[in-house]
Amino acid sequence: MKKRKPASSAARPAKKMASGKPVAKKETQLGGDEVTESAAFRRATSEAEAYAGDPKRLRKLLEDAVGKLNVIPRGPFGEAWPYLLAMLRVARDFQTGDYRDMPRPKLLIVIAAIIYFVSPFDVIPDYLPVLGHIDDAFVIGLALKSVRAELDTFMAWETSRL
Repeated sequence: MKKRKPASSAARPAKKMASGKPVAKKETQLGGDEVTESAAFRRATSEAEAYAGDPKRLRKLLEDAVGKLNVIPRGPFGEAWPYLLAMLRVARDFQTGDYRDMPRPKLLIVIAAIIYFVSPFDVIPDYLPVLGHIDDAFVIGLALKSVRAELDTFMAWETSRL
């Protein structure tokens, strides 16, 4: 009976250099660590608290985000697009005082994602057509993993007000 080769590269041992240390594969796609460890992402997360505490500054951020929504392609955002819109609405309703049921740490994640989204100078600059929005979509998706349940609750609250 013939032995089968492993189905994935994960089952194979890593290649080693002459020094005996594993050789890292080159990443051809944008990695999550590149974004979350970037100066732009760290700046966005550190500024989120200040935006949450300053209604005028938060309102300006949301205006900038809506302006950007009107000129960017939706493609890179995929299924996260409606949640990006919900993030903007929940931040707006927090800013106006209409909605306060989101836990503050979750709200700060939403605001940090919006700050990153608005920033034209992040891991991939926004002036690069389509490519410039891939990292924005990644950050929105990353935030969405943490706040999806709260956004669903918010959207249900919105619907109940109609």
